[in-house]
Amino acid sequence: MSSHRLPNDTIPENYVLELSVPAQDIAYTGTVTIGIRVQHTTNSIVLNSLRNRIVHVRLQNTNQLEQPILSIEEDPVAQTLTINTMSALSTGSLYQLTIRFENEIRSDVSGFYYFTYPSTATGELQFGAITQFEAIDARTAFPCYDEPGLRATFTIIIDSGIETKVYSNMPVAAVKIIGEGMKQTRFQSSPPMPTYLVAFAITTDFVSSRVSLKGPESSFNMELVAPPGSSPSARQYGLELGALAIRAVERHFQQTYDLPKLDQLAVPKFYFSAMENWGLVVYEESYLLYDESTGTNRDKENVITTIVHEFVHQFFGNLLTPHWWSDVFLSEGFATFYEYYISSELEPSIRFQEKFTVEALQTALLVDSVSTIRPLSYSVPNQSDIMSLFDIIAYQKGGSILRMFHYALGESTFLNGVRHYIRNNKGSSVTPEALFASLQFAAEEDAVLSRSLNVTTLMGPWIYQSGYPLVTVELQSDELIFHQSHYTTDSRQDTEDGGGKTWSIPVTYQVVMSDGTATTEQFWLPQGTSQISIPSASLPEGAWILANPHQTGYYRVNYDANLWLRLIQQLTRNHEVLPPTSRGQLLDDGVKLYLTEHIDAPLLYGLLQYIEREIDTIPWIVLLANDNLGALRDALVPDEASFNAFTRFAVTRISSIFELVQFDGISGEPHEFQQLRSSVIEWSCRLGVTECRTEALSRMMNDMTGTAMIPSYLKESVYCGGATVATLDQLMTVWLRMQASGNLGERSLLIAALGCAENSDFLDQYLASLFDPNTNYQPGEWYQVLSAVYSKSATGFAAFNRWSVAYTMAILQNFGTDPAFTAIMADIQRRLQNLPRHYELVQLFMQT
Repeated sequence: MSSHRLPNDTIPENYVLELSVPAQDIAYTGTVTIGIRVQHTTNSIVLNSLRNRIVHVRLQNTNQLEQPILSIEEDPVAQTLTINTMSALSTGSLYQLTIRFENEIRSDVSGFYYFTYPSTATGELQFGAITQFEAIDARTAFPCYDEPGLRATFTIIIDSGIETKVYSNMPVAAVKIIGEGMKQTRFQSSPPMPTYLVAFAITTDFVSSRVSLKGPESSFNMELVAPPGSSPSARQYGLELGALAIRAVERHFQQTYDLPKLDQLAVPKFYFSAMENWGLVVYEESYLLYDESTGTNRDKENVITTIVHEFVHQFFGNLLTPHWWSDVFLSEGFATFYEYYISSELEPSIRFQEKFTVEALQTALLVDSVSTIRPLSYSVPNQSDIMSLFDIIAYQKGGSILRMFHYALGESTFLNGVRHYIRNNKGSSVTPEALFASLQFAAEEDAVLSRSLNVTTLMGPWIYQSGYPLVTVELQSDELIFHQSHYTTDSRQDTEDGGGKTWSIPVTYQVVMSDGTATTEQFWLPQGTSQISIPSASLPEGAWILANPHQTGYYRVNYDANLWLRLIQQLTRNHEVLPPTSRGQLLDDGVKLYLTEHIDAPLLYGLLQYIEREIDTIPWIVLLANDNLGALRDALVPDEASFNAFTRFAVTRISSIFELVQFDGISGEPHEFQQLRSSVIEWSCRLGVTECRTEALSRMMNDMTGTAMIPSYLKESVYCGGATVATLDQLMTVWLRMQASGNLGERSLLIAALGCAENSDFLDQYLASLFDPNTNYQPGEWYQVLSAVYSKSATGFAAFNRWSVAYTMAILQNFGTDPAFTAIMADIQRRLQNLPRHYELVQLFMQT
């Protein structure tokens, strides 16, 4: 048993939580009464508690007879409260534990915390309070058994100011005036649920809209509650979308939502984008409220996917809860996969399923390529590390693995297995093995696996091993040979020997002939098998092979030189024969394989050639990512000649897409162009596209004077682009705006934009200003300034070098021992050391 786990000799069956929260006061008092059952004979009751001042504890048996308490022990390190009893509590017996306590409402967006917002009537700040208990912060609001695998019913009773409105997981059962300007709100008892899903909120003048959802199988109310200044149309959008989303989720999983309400509450200050509390989903307001007249396309996507994500959680996480935080992917992985899958049903005009590969899968592949990364199922040694499990591995990798098996087993079989998983485990805590069993049931029912294969064997390595494989395809005579090895960004040797790791890999590949006829093949490359040979007729001229089409599998793909050249020739002839997700995959894999020395410079150069004819958003977003073409740009910054060769090459590739997207959207353009526009403008301007720089400078100065405002989603890119050719006086105007601003977000944007400048005189003054006592820099902004300057251009890198020589003593005194500055110098050294390995690629760029 881990030191931060409860012994679970006793477990909760029900809670009655009573809180008294005086108006405008952070102090509150509470009483929690817990019905507990003894699992194993014991002389102690151990539960979680932190920040609570215990006033009184009472223990009674089922006959309401007092049970003598020997002592009470509080351990703030273990975050436990232990009640030691005079006599043993016998197995199977029931007791009622009552604890009176005092506490304060927090201010740090965790636990039970407060927020402020302006009143629309007076403009004065109003007080609100809200909970955020995931993962282990319920214990900071009241003593409880704060583990996800322990479910109990909750009856919430809150005393608050008479003018307040109180919300919780369940509908209000009764409200009564209790005097002294206070009222008491009692809520209906909840179904059994873990403590992290308990929620309550206190507001004053929030506004709301409501809809009643009626159906033959489930009927419940939905209310959207938001700050008073929120847009009515934005609230209506969130309410209507919520109603559609929960019905879509119910249909997909053939599971009804059975609570009497499902409310959505928007607050101005929240730790996550949203939290799936059962019956009371809480959102940071920008992730619930979308106004067509002011919001960006990205804002709309965020609202759709966030609502769907939280409603998927009503089943995965709420109805079925991971047994422990080690397997939080059973909640977050499902929500991440289905947020894209079901969102595409709600809004078909947005390419959600294709965007999954870019935003989730490729993000996970990047993070998961470090050999020290954790596996999906992982127990942290300390409870202070539990929140670290809510990471890209749990969300994006978890979703990617589930998506892979969705396609590997077949969409119908996988969905049947998931529905079986819900039916068989609802109302309880689950492990990965429960999921394996349900998918196995569906696989056997549909006969999609041979008798030699089972889901546990196939899926287990992806859950319990970190990292992922590289599948390499070779054509030798009349055989296709598929190899697997562990792909990492560590040393080349690590990727060669695989570190001993192998996986059961669902390999899909297409053979496409020159006349366009295609065949698709699938097989499993077993764990423990390094390679497998498939008989194949030799490929005639013009034919090619594409492995992992649509990037459904969670692995990278490499090819021998012959097969790479065939793919490159096809991209050059007609790239649209390959789906956009596959073109994006080839670019992502290609750059990563070059950077890890799996393919040589001529192959990458050939692959990049085709992009000048690409007009689809997916491949461009992939290519322009900081870890792809951005990584090459960054690598060449230290050498002016190399950097200039790269920019000349890249300009000819990006010009056509810049001409297409320009600075202003037009009616009827693809939805995703808006997101692409920002990247294309920054890239085009920084690469030196004259029309881009001129237009960006004009727009930046108009925005500065208020003549014509830049849309929020373009401001950072336009300012960066304008700064590249701005005069010294214009740049100083931007700098002075930054110095005068009290908004940290605006300051960060302007600091980054000024780093794009290519005016050497300004850059020298900009860096020197870090040591000017008359300047107004906030703590840590020196790091932002240095990072922006040395990393954006060869001109900036040279300016950084001049500064480091001219101000050596001041640098040592101010930054010398700071880890952030040490990291900058290490990054610069790494870039300089890596320059020679890009020599061959630079020579190819120079031929352009």
